[in-house]
Amino acid sequence: MINLRKSICFLIPLMIFFIATDSAAQKKPNIIVVLADDMGFSDIGCYGGEAKTPNLDALATEGMRFSQFYNGARCCPTRASLLTGLYAQQAGVGYMTGKLGATEEYQGHIKNEVATLGDLMKDQGYTTLHVGKWHVGNIKNKTMPKDKGFERSWTTEGTVDYWNVTKAYEDGVSKTIDKSKSNFLTDIQGDKAIEYLDYSKTKDKPFFMYLAFNASHWPLHAKEEDIAKYQGKFLKGWEVLKKERIRKIDSIGLVKAISDKKLIDAEVPKWADYPAGDKFKGYNAVTSDKHDQADWDRQMAVYAAQIDNMDQNLGRIIAHLKAIGEYENTIIMYLQDNGACAESIGKNDENLPGTAESYIAYGLPWANLSNTPFRMYKHFVHEGGISTPFIINWPAQMNKKMKGSIEKNISGHLIDIVPTCLDAAGVATAKLNSLEGISLLPLAKGQDVKKRTLFWEHEGNRAIREGDWKLVSRYVDDHRFFKSWGWTKAPRKKEWELYNIADDRWELNDLSAQNPQKVNEMIKEYEQWFKRVGAIDRKELIEGSKEKF
Repeated sequence: MINLRKSICFLIPLMIFFIATDSAAQKKPNIIVVLADDMGFSDIGCYGGEAKTPNLDALATEGMRFSQFYNGARCCPTRASLLTGLYAQQAGVGYMTGKLGATEEYQGHIKNEVATLGDLMKDQGYTTLHVGKWHVGNIKNKTMPKDKGFERSWTTEGTVDYWNVTKAYEDGVSKTIDKSKSNFLTDIQGDKAIEYLDYSKTKDKPFFMYLAFNASHWPLHAKEEDIAKYQGKFLKGWEVLKKERIRKIDSIGLVKAISDKKLIDAEVPKWADYPAGDKFKGYNAVTSDKHDQADWDRQMAVYAAQIDNMDQNLGRIIAHLKAIGEYENTIIMYLQDNGACAESIGKNDENLPGTAESYIAYGLPWANLSNTPFRMYKHFVHEGGISTPFIINWPAQMNKKMKGSIEKNISGHLIDIVPTCLDAAGVATAKLNSLEGISLLPLAKGQDVKKRTLFWEHEGNRAIREGDWKLVSRYVDDHRFFKSWGWTKAPRKKEWELYNIADDRWELNDLSAQNPQKVNEMIKEYEQWFKRVGAIDRKELIEGSKEKF
């Protein structure tokens, strides 16, 4: 492994090392990495959700999906890891895009000397394309996509918004968005992806595309025709829908079902606590005593519509790949940046969710449903915060026996995306061994890969996954995050919890008291990693900053 704490300059020779690769007899595959935003483990159809996602479902049926794949618990750290193949601290984005502390591990943008997939795939002879959210640097610190190896790039300026976005950086230049064809952000991103695919056809080389949709990050914006498909479908309430998801997830073969009662979170308000149906006409703010079940239904209908629309755009892109003769030799990977979001954005907003005037998130109760069957949310490193769907499909090379399969034994991680892409590009296996992650391509070909230990740290939340064992620690002040969002969460009772994930993916049976030696061994291993990647204790990190806890 690369020890960035000892010598950051190791990175440059390593990346140059990849340039000289064995020439492949067959044509190198195109690669598209699709990253969705702020969605739960079971939101898409082929993972148990209510939203219609026929294109993602087809990719899963034709390819393979993982039941255990992990992200970085939050937007920026996830993107930094995905793009660099490093842990977020190693890449320079240990928190978000704001600088925390005095070290470069938390400087808030990808380190200048760290190569991204844009750089690496360009070195492998690829046309490199980026469309969508960036969030790992800016113009001031010279870490925009064009600075990090992407030949073509398009990302919006300003606040996240689907209806009111007007400006974008394209190829490093600020431009007014042309809305003559589409005026909804996800559609605009779909159009731009197709435009860039056509651009790639003018080059005599394969393409790599990083397609980072904003969907389904707040605000709850969607087209009315998409919302109409789901209006009324969530009036069953989150308890009933959670039970349905638990059974569907089990029937798919992703995570086995256990007693519904064990998975109902007592800290989530009861559906019956809200006035039934559309008792108070129109939409009423979450903080209003008139916020009824129809208002909650509208919020989740918009959220499902966002997912639906994203899948429609993915379908358009796939159809275009087929039309230009590139689909069969294109690897498509799909994943999400963190678990569902419990933040209370716009809780006083009286505007109808979905419309351009509104600016609201769907809140903790629906986020709890989205993360079924797991605990916790975005920000946190229990399974609900870091578990993502992962789908990989390569029509030309997919082992027939692996089509439609579910990988249940190997835990995948963001750090695996870089070695997977480099492996597909023909980089020799021996040259991949110095990376943090592993290539997942052997699994798609029906071969085995090695198991390894994985680590997390975000906002003081810590975890280590070693084989079937997971040791996890809630940040001592994490309950204050919930309070700031308007929800109640009891403070932690102990520092470390130990779970056997093979038997208890839901993290309900803490085995730390029965296995003190194992806990101590894993803490020691975690502390070694913590030091190696340059992680810093949260309390120390935020001292003197604007962060309150």
